[in-house]
Amino acid sequence: MTLSILPTFTTVQRKASHKHWVEVAHKTAEKLRADVVERDSANLPPFAAKKILQDSGLLPLNIPRSLGGEGLNLHEAFELVQIIARADNSTGQLLGYHYLFQVFPYLDIEGERAQQLATDSITNRWLFSSTGTPQGSQVQAQRVEGGYIINGLKPFATGSRVADQIFARVFTAEGDRIALLVDTTVDGVVLHDDWDVLGSRGTATNSIEFRDVFVAQEAVIADVGPTDADREVYKTLSTLGFQLLFGTVYLAAAEGAFLEALGYTRDTSRPWFHADVQKATDDPYIVRTYGELASKLQALSALVQQATDSLDWLISQGKEITLEQRSAVAENIVAAKITAHEVSLEVTQRVFDVTGARATKTELGLDRHWRDVRTHTLHDPVAYKCKELGTYLLNGELPVPSAYQ
Repeated sequence: MTLSILPTFTTVQRKASHKHWVEVAHKTAEKLRADVVERDSANLPPFAAKKILQDSGLLPLNIPRSLGGEGLNLHEAFELVQIIARADNSTGQLLGYHYLFQVFPYLDIEGERAQQLATDSITNRWLFSSTGTPQGSQVQAQRVEGGYIINGLKPFATGSRVADQIFARVFTAEGDRIALLVDTTVDGVVLHDDWDVLGSRGTATNSIEFRDVFVAQEAVIADVGPTDADREVYKTLSTLGFQLLFGTVYLAAAEGAFLEALGYTRDTSRPWFHADVQKATDDPYIVRTYGELASKLQALSALVQQATDSLDWLISQGKEITLEQRSAVAENIVAAKITAHEVSLEVTQRVFDVTGARATKTELGLDRHWRDVRTHTLHDPVAYKCKELGTYLLNGELPVPSAYQ
């Protein structure tokens, strides 16, 4: 279940193993929170955060149970992401991207190949990333004996600076696309250190370059066709996973800001001298603002929960899902993402209204939550999501599967 800032009660029971990993995620979040402000200010590649994730045991959890993993479903995995992202949104994003890219190959490979990949991932504690945005120039692949030579530069590739394995979709000379895994330690992989932005600083969304990189045939996952619209419907759910991940980390950023502000108001904030109260927690305007923000967070949490349930249901239907079913679930996720965009930006900036001027001190780092969502909400323009949802409802137009729909 999606977490919320208020106690919730449900008949849904977590598996015992998942309860354990929820506890691990909370402990890991505390470790990350201890120096998150310093790491954010330093704007260094997140090697330290990666090491914490590796040591926690969280990385291999959504590898299928039949292959030696825990087999966490999307709902369970994203709950762990939410816990981490409340404390350190950048690292939460890294974990979420990792979970998605880690399971993509198992849509297309099976048997010994799948088992070997799973074993290597668990043994080596690999962190997965990708070549990032489908916009701009594409990575090109040239067929050679035993595999491919790939070349190209991608300007934004979340996590690639610290990743061990890159999930890449590259174009062949014939205009087709193939999916493959690239080891970041091989010759010709250049991980540029050029991620210097307003927020999401610890996501290592730097550019990645391939200079005559040889990729063996064994590392080729699949021929994925010219576009996602040409793939079987059940193999196009990765985009829905990413859109849901974005809504989840925006919710987590807003919750993180809200919870930090609560603690600050209780312990440090002083009442305004016109308030005629002794404690900031008795100021009626502060109390009302917290109530407003909490209600919006609860509404967003419920919407993300509904979207997550919908996607988990869709995945459970297997290979027989229809484009109509996919579209209905996609638009549930779109609604959650639009709302997450708006609520996260509002909550992360309005927390200063209830904490006061001293809460703007750099050493507190309360602004990092707003900077994170302000940066990442630009990933794909929310106006186009509103248009997509409106067109679906008004005209019955189904979104064509793509990198953003």
